[in-house]
Amino acid sequence: MVPFFLLAAVLLSPVPAWAQPADATLYTGEVPVVVDAMDGAAGTPLLRALNQVLVRVTGRVGEDLVGELGLDESRAQSLALATQFRDVEAPVARPASDSDSRDRRSQADRRAMTDTMVETVAVRHLRVEFDPIAIDRLLDEASLPRWGRERPEMLLWMAGDGPDGAAYLDPDPLLGHALDRAEFRYGLPLTRPILDARDRIEVTPSDIRGGFSGAADAARTRYGADGVVLLDLRRNEGYWTGRWVWRLGGEEQSFSRSGATPAEVADLGLARIAGALAARFAVRPDAPDRRRVVVSGLARPVHYAEVRRFLAGLTGVDDLRVLAAEGDTLTFELVSRADGLQQRIELSGLLRFVRHDIGSRTLYYALAL
Repeated sequence: MVPFFLLAAVLLSPVPAWAQPADATLYTGEVPVVVDAMDGAAGTPLLRALNQVLVRVTGRVGEDLVGELGLDESRAQSLALATQFRDVEAPVARPASDSDSRDRRSQADRRAMTDTMVETVAVRHLRVEFDPIAIDRLLDEASLPRWGRERPEMLLWMAGDGPDGAAYLDPDPLLGHALDRAEFRYGLPLTRPILDARDRIEVTPSDIRGGFSGAADAARTRYGADGVVLLDLRRNEGYWTGRWVWRLGGEEQSFSRSGATPAEVADLGLARIAGALAARFAVRPDAPDRRRVVVSGLARPVHYAEVRRFLAGLTGVDDLRVLAAEGDTLTFELVSRADGLQQRIELSGLLRFVRHDIGSRTLYYALAL
């Protein structure tokens, strides 16, 4: 049975979505003070940071949304909650000199070298935290879709050329930095396997090169990821090519991207995946719609609080209230302005889908913890 004091608190204290904290990272921009063309917009650092956030929230990769919406410096300042400058350590490539080559111990080392060396430098960045409520309102008023906070975590496997064919790719500092940067810029959560003995048995470099995403299903479950990304990176004469295969649920896509460096290939590929996911999960402002969600398995007070907070914070949910409570089961009513409620709930991993009563338009879930 639900304790009376807990039931009373749940029933009498509806929590609107606007009262829930959003993922702060989605609404934080961080750009080099010196203009970087990869950040997708010209202008002052503040405007570039704002554009980075607008691109991340909408998934409209590579677009100048600041310019499209006609936003100026004063408007950007009104949307900012906090700003700070900080120095960020970043790897930078420079041409390799003859002395660098002489420092190598063997001919094999020299053959393995590329024509660049990597050094770490401190780059001045501007970091800006923008108001999530104001950003969402700005996009809604412009009728722009929002990708939302419910984002799939993707397990990334990489292979490259080894002495005997395909081999696991261990990112160098430049590629590793590019992956981290793309994950932040596009709001695309990535997990990389630790490549222990079990990983190496289940997913081989040949699987990655062949694009066999199904081979990573067991590992995806073990790592708690939602989807799988495979990258086969190869060096050509003067450029690099990456063949990408990614799968989420029953949908699989593949494509190729080429660039001057592995870092460029990584950014281009992850930008393409982020754009595709945004198109799949984006929500547009719409007329309010009432839906019921029934959740069972709420055996402890912390379960009630966690589920309620999660449902209230879903993208597009304007209001949430409890209609009934019986045993370990609560019935919620959500007022939502966006479709795709079921898939957004299931992305979290918090609730396990049980059934959908089409007649009453009620979704049934069980706590998955």
